[in-house]
Amino acid sequence: MFFRKQADFGQLLRELGGFTRRDVTQGLKLAKYKKAAQTLLKKDPVSAHVLLGLVACLEHDIATMHAQYLQAIELSDSYLSLMYYAFALEKSCLWNEAAKYALLALDRAPQEPKLLAAAIGIAPLTGRFSLLKKLLSQWQQDHEGVPHPRQGDYEVTEALTRQGLAEQDLKTVLGAIGTAFSETDAMLQHYSYELVRGKNASFIHYRFVLPDSLVATYYEDRVSERLATMACHPRIFDAFSFSVENGTLYELYDSMERELAFSADTIKVPDPDKMKLIEELIRDVEV
Repeated sequence: MFFRKQADFGQLLRELGGFTRRDVTQGLKLAKYKKAAQTLLKKDPVSAHVLLGLVACLEHDIATMHAQYLQAIELSDSYLSLMYYAFALEKSCLWNEAAKYALLALDRAPQEPKLLAAAIGIAPLTGRFSLLKKLLSQWQQDHEGVPHPRQGDYEVTEALTRQGLAEQDLKTVLGAIGTAFSETDAMLQHYSYELVRGKNASFIHYRFVLPDSLVATYYEDRVSERLATMACHPRIFDAFSFSVENGTLYELYDSMERELAFSADTIKVPDPDKMKLIEELIRDVEV
């Protein structure tokens, strides 16, 4: 099979996967990979086009990225070429297209667990929680009935319905957010989402995480500007919110939330009568 014949291909791809778009020496670094890809064109053109596609992604040359990956798929539409394209599309924040090619790859090789995991990871970025529900069911079947850790996440659809919203309304907003990111040089480190339950209603909150070298507020403003010009359901922001954060801050808040959840059973609420007595004693102390 083509990709596996080239011992260096996997290594080159892993190295490129760790690159960002903001390295000032990136042009010099990427030249090495372009040269390696050119040497592969004759003996393994599919691998060559995959490498050139990822280089174009890192150069933020989206048109060339599409062209290179589509050439690779035209030469061989194996699940690997489809998967690599989905990976580059996700890095470029083109989430709907990424989901499309991840699902095509999964259709080619439904027995590959990494493909199912990739599809599960991309689906929430598209707002397609009905799709996520199907993928999670497939995951559960493949794991002898054990539910996926995020098995309840498709309850988002119910939260939208209570607000008089449809899944399409969430898809529209997330599509606009992806477009806003794709027009910048940002590449997300990762993202997370949660269903925040309130007394009267619930809403879904997305957190998009950027490297510490980027100013998160700038990109959050860019996204907000895009959403301000977008036609959407008037109540969508009653059920949806988002934030753009740097990695260090995200990890700090995440660790604090885990610590709070871990110690929730041991936290004691102060006795109000004792607190009142302490206040009285303090009040009588002369400074």
